[in-house]
Amino acid sequence: MDTRRLGYFVRVVDIGNITRAAESLHITQSALSQHISGLESEFRTRLLERTGRGVTVTGPGRSLYRYAQGILRLEKAARIDLRDGGGSPAGLVTVGLASYSMASGVAIPLLRAVRGRFPAIQLQLIQNLTVVMSQAVLLGQVDMALIYDPGHVKGVAFERMVEEDFHLITGARAPRVTPRGDEVTLRQAAALDFLLPSEVHTVRRITDAAFHTAGLHCSIAAEIEPSMVLREAVVAGLGATILPLSAVRAYFAPDEVRAYRFSDARMRTGMALCTSEVQPLSEPAEVVAGVLRGLVAEVQEGGVRGYRSTDGGS
Repeated sequence: MDTRRLGYFVRVVDIGNITRAAESLHITQSALSQHISGLESEFRTRLLERTGRGVTVTGPGRSLYRYAQGILRLEKAARIDLRDGGGSPAGLVTVGLASYSMASGVAIPLLRAVRGRFPAIQLQLIQNLTVVMSQAVLLGQVDMALIYDPGHVKGVAFERMVEEDFHLITGARAPRVTPRGDEVTLRQAAALDFLLPSEVHTVRRITDAAFHTAGLHCSIAAEIEPSMVLREAVVAGLGATILPLSAVRAYFAPDEVRAYRFSDARMRTGMALCTSEVQPLSEPAEVVAGVLRGLVAEVQEGGVRGYRSTDGGS
């Protein structure tokens, strides 16, 4: 199998247009079309459907796309490893990070620590949904992922690292949910409009379940996936959200939000390091995993301090 062709195929899928993909690859459109046709002949199935606007991926094409990403990543890792050599750990290590979680808060410290102590290791950090990340580990597209623990998933192992409670988060300039104190009830929270990720996200599923169990309705003003959009919207007072405090520290400055504990519900979940049960970690990946464990432990020990009091003071 020609991995170059796989790379071309991935680029076409990412861009969705053969002409623009050919331009980005600096080859002719006819040459790129021939490479795609060659792949389709090799696998004896149609991978792309041509449309007036570009191309769409078929079912077999989506499967090949997922495997191609893993194959290309391994090829890149091998090239880096063989190029660098030497005694220190070297190579490409891909780490998945769950969105709306403490993972965002350890990303920069992880990058800083690895660059400072292991300069021959090239980090690739990817943020996505927990379910996507666990499948990416299974397919070999990422070495490891720090994600919300989804429970048993065949083929991957989960090392539970920390457990956290979710809190109600409002903008500091928004009216207080309660006149005094830092605790709220679900009924008080139900009066608010919420900014949350889509229904497949762990944060959303736990939130919906808590309100449903209490016989209450959670009013969703908007579903937001990009974390920076969520941050700006909450600070602007466009709605409340629900997050673990470690994620609050990653996204917000202390004077931008207020955090409330739930007095009558415990929305709690665990963060886990997800790795493959079949494919052992490479030497550089083991090194990165060790650094990541240490950073998570620091977050757990340090807690989250400095966020605006909700007791009627500042």
